Amino acid sequence: MRGKLAETLTVERLADRAAMSPRNFARAFAAETGATPAKAVERLRLEAARMAVETSNAPLDRIAEQSGFGDAGRMRRAFMRSFGQPPQALRRVPTPR
Repeated sequence: MRGKLAETLTVERLADRAAMSPRNFARAFAAETGATPAKAVERLRLEAARMAVETSNAPLDRIAEQSGFGDAGRMRRAFMRSFGQPPQALRRVPTPR
């Protein structure tokens, strides 16, 4: 999943890659990881987007697209849910040296 974040990663597509039915894949995935496939994909996308926001000057639209959020608004909502602040706030925080 990590290498294909910009692609559409539905349960059906992931299940197909695992040669499983979507229902069985979702159950097995949740049992193994403790998270639904959708939550795991969002977590990976958030990790990738956060790293890009903190380490680059790339436009947020481009970061959102490359990390699979599709647009900056969707990425912003995910940041607010997970980090309690928008991506722009992370960019303003000076990195410790």
